This record gives sequence, structure tokens and C-alpha cells, in this order.
Amino acid sequence: MFLVVRSFAPTNPGTRSHFGFNYDKQGRDWNVRGGERQSPIALCSLNTTTCNVPKLKFVNYNKILCDPLTVMNNGLTVLMRIPMTVEGKQPSLCISSEGGNVFEAQQMHFHWGSEQTKGSEHRLDGEYYDGEVHIVHKNSNYKSNQEAALHRNGFAILALLITHLENPETESPAMNEICKQVSKISGLDDSHSLEKSMALEDLLISIDTHKYLSYQGSLTTPPCAEAAIWFVFPTPLNVPTELWKNFWQLRDSRHRRILDTYRVLQDDHDRPVYLSKGK
Repeated sequence: MFLVVRSFAPTNPGTRSHFGFNYDKQGRDWNVRGGERQSPIALCSLNTTTCNVPKLKFVNYNKILCDPLTVMNNGLTVLMRIPMTVEGKQPSLCISSEGGNVFEAQQMHFHWGSEQTKGSEHRLDGEYYDGEVHIVHKNSNYKSNQEAALHRNGFAILALLITHLENPETESPAMNEICKQVSKISGLDDSHSLEKSMALEDLLISIDTHKYLSYQGSLTTPPCAEAAIWFVFPTPLNVPTELWKNFWQLRDSRHRRILDTYRVLQDDHDRPVYLSKGK
């Protein structure tokens, strides 16, 4: 989960990214002081509980977002800020287990592999996927990301798994539009606006949003604060391979290709993982 909450001092961009860390070793070299709620983890549908599953309510996800929507290459990921809707409302989540707290959508970003490797952060039922998209929401009770990172319910993150196929039978036109514009942001700090408007629910067009795995975890970039409630949807989004290839051409602050942008799996420490029943 990419978030501007950093514990690393910037270092020479010739050896690290301008954020002070990179994915050269998929997080093995990050000096993270984690506890027992680190992410990502391996998820197994058979090793879950279906009792007391947190329920999701999507608010303003069906409303068109204000233009321009812009994708940016920040040297570590492809990032898209999530603005208010044209009606002046922020898309958000309500989670039944969180006492009516509202989690407002902030941004979405991508994790990917390479021509030869998978790039999802979570592993589901023994399988990695080609990529993973995180839609990040901050608990509105907290004034800043830094404050939210101090609390176990600081953030709620929706994780969408990605499979790239030559000719997908089902696709999300909104996701395809984002991936299309990635071809125009190959350089560090490049950005480009989408050509079409969208609502957040357009990204979920082929997903049963009532079926997900949920667990308590952390952000997946330094300092990896244990402040996130995760919702991982098991049905992947299909993206045409031609569009997904755009991610493999992006360059970082060292002018290297940005590849394998995922953190390695963490110990689950026998945390409960909840599985909803779906529609």
C-alpha cells in the first residue's frame, strides 16, 4: 500500500528512489520495525471464518468523479488521486465492524511484476496474480495520514487482483482507460489525464463486491504501519496484455525500469481472516 507516511531519510537517487526506498529486493532490505500484523499475507479460502464478517457499504461509488482524473509515475508506482464527485461528495466506505466510521477514498495505485514474473502482493489459495490495485481510504476521524497511521483502523484498503490476457472475455473499460494512459507516463513524475470520465464503481464492474476476504494488517510500504483493514476481492479483473505491458516500460529516478513492485509475504501470526459469502 503506497502512502506518504515515511520513516526513511532520502538518500542518493543513484542508489535508491527519491522516497528513500525501492523494490530491488521487494522489501527485504527495508528497515521496518513490524509487529504481528504486517501485510501482505498468503490467504487461503479454506482457512477462514464466515462468522462476524465485516460488511461493506459503498457510498458515492456510483457518482461520476470530477475531471481531470490524472495518473502519475512517481518512481515507485502508478498513482491516481481520487477527487470528489461532480456533486461535491467524496466516495467512501462504511464498515459494520467500525462503529459507523466513514473511510474516505484518497487514491488508488498499482503493483505489478514483469514479462516473466507475477506482481500481486497477496497470494490467494496458492496463486499469485499478474498485478494488484489498491484503493486506499482514510478514516475521516483522523485529520492526517500520519495520525491515521497510529491507529489500527486508520485506513481501509480494497485490493483488486489483476490478470492480463490476450483477449479477455470480460473487461472493465474504466481500468482499461487507466492502463492505456500509463503508456504516456514512462518518465519519473510524468502525469497524464484520462480521456474519459468515470465513477469508482466502474472499476468493479465484473467483481462481486459482496464476496471478499478481510483481515487486519499494515501498509505495505515503509514504515508499514499496522493501521489497515484489508478487503481482498478473490475474482480478478481482466486487463488486455497489450495494455498491461505499459507498466513494464516505466522508469524510476535511476532511469531503470520499474519492475516487481511488491512486498514479499509476511508471517500471518495466525490472524483471523474473514470470508464473506457473496451475493
